[in-house]
Amino acid sequence: MRRDSAAQSALLRLRHLIATEFAPGDRLPPEKELAETLEVSRTTVREALVVLAAEDIVTRQWGAGTFVSQPPKVASLNMSSIESYRDRVGASGRVVTLLDASCELMPSPAAAAAALQLEPGAKAWHVRRLFAVDGAPSALMSEIVPARLFGRPLDPSPMLRIETSLYELLNRHTAGAAMHASTELEAVCVHGDDARALDLADGAPALRATQTTFARRGEPVAHGVSFQRTDLVRMRITR
Repeated sequence: MRRDSAAQSALLRLRHLIATEFAPGDRLPPEKELAETLEVSRTTVREALVVLAAEDIVTRQWGAGTFVSQPPKVASLNMSSIESYRDRVGASGRVVTLLDASCELMPSPAAAAAALQLEPGAKAWHVRRLFAVDGAPSALMSEIVPARLFGRPLDPSPMLRIETSLYELLNRHTAGAAMHASTELEAVCVHGDDARALDLADGAPALRATQTTFARRGEPVAHGVSFQRTDLVRMRITR
């Protein structure tokens, strides 16, 4: 396994361990013990803890140890790695659910066709999902994925359940199909159906994220636009 893949796997497993086995204020085991539990090196554990500290998931106190942080009033959404909305927000101790979801095979919008290098009007799957954080509508996501990917049909129906993210769907279809993404963020006002879905007043502020996901060799495999409430979730970019 490549080092970056091993480090990413260790980070995800450590997040899960903290979320399921520890409570806010608990002291984590020493790095050596965590390394043995995760079957990775102490260096990998130390790097993962640095990331989690930057995300306010843990607090490191010199001479005392590493402790699980108190959940913030606003959930943190780390934009520095390829992870699902469910996992990113859930890592901050919040409960993420799927309020509504649909998928339809339809002509791809011009922007999506251009991003995915499809013929104008080519049929593609349009997957629309409404997520909630602690029961409150938090993010409205629309994803466009090709009807066929790497020469094989793509079935997006598993994304209608919270258990399957876009990245998981793509990588199950073809190993390495979702390796990195390019995201543009813009502060906007939401109106009409989008505002109502997010339980916001017409014209309320939100964050729009336009994202294209790429495979291992740089092939575009998905293009989406999401509207996210900034009073429930904050984004964090760790460099």
